[in-house]
Amino acid sequence: MVPDASAEMALPAKLAHVNNGRTLFALHEWRYGMFLADYHTHSTFSPDGRDGFPAMLEAARGTGLTELCVTDHRDILSGRPFLTQERYDAFLTERAMNKTDVKLLLGIELGEATHDLTEAEEAVSAVPYDFIIGSYHALKGERDFYHLKCETEDELHQALARYFAELPELIAWGKFDVLGHLNYPLRYTALPVKTLLPRYGDELRNVFRLLRDAGKGIELNMSGQKKLPFKEILALWRECGGEIVTVGSDGHRAADVGRGVAEGFELLRDVGFRFVAAYEQRRVRFEGI
Repeated sequence: MVPDASAEMALPAKLAHVNNGRTLFALHEWRYGMFLADYHTHSTFSPDGRDGFPAMLEAARGTGLTELCVTDHRDILSGRPFLTQERYDAFLTERAMNKTDVKLLLGIELGEATHDLTEAEEAVSAVPYDFIIGSYHALKGERDFYHLKCETEDELHQALARYFAELPELIAWGKFDVLGHLNYPLRYTALPVKTLLPRYGDELRNVFRLLRDAGKGIELNMSGQKKLPFKEILALWRECGGEIVTVGSDGHRAADVGRGVAEGFELLRDVGFRFVAAYEQRRVRFEGI
């Protein structure tokens, strides 16, 4: 779907947004079809990642990406080692040797920051990240939702009530850029609950207003998109005044890099977004889609 001339002319030439407490103004040209970025991927520096930076970059080139942000896991209190300096050195080496047209960016998927704020602070300040996803894979005192096998819908809704009660603390801490895969608690359930709407509409509006006021965004995570449709949630984010959205494959193999990203951009356009968010050195910019 190519936007017509009237749609192009209707786009603002100047966008204001909040970034780390500062209001920034930036000019952005309409560049439909030129920008395609995957802002959620995992390398061998994640415990469940399968491929290194070189293979991921080559896969990104093959799928037509212009930017690739590698966001390896750092799950608070997981007990798993995270080789911060080694990973950063590998990133700098690969960036210097990169012969593709794909811009390589360094991110992190920080899980459960509010479970231990001291560890979380150390994680986000360890190296100069371009982008930070704030994810919430587990409730306080519980295992990852992957392992939380709710056997009844009542148990699942009790967990979701806690989930929405705990998210505001993460947003108030705020040392991330976008909230990761908001519907993650539904990803692994065998129960026939595949959407947060309409039941959690009020809770989502509260989370979205907090994110909007803090200058944060959400991600459109394309992993499991067919099972867990996100279109209505995107529409609600837009209705609440949300502007910042990144798109990510959540790929854990080179073969998955970029998977679904083009479809994600199309979904954003269908909902009414005309820009997608991108980051460098923790500063957000908007690219036309």
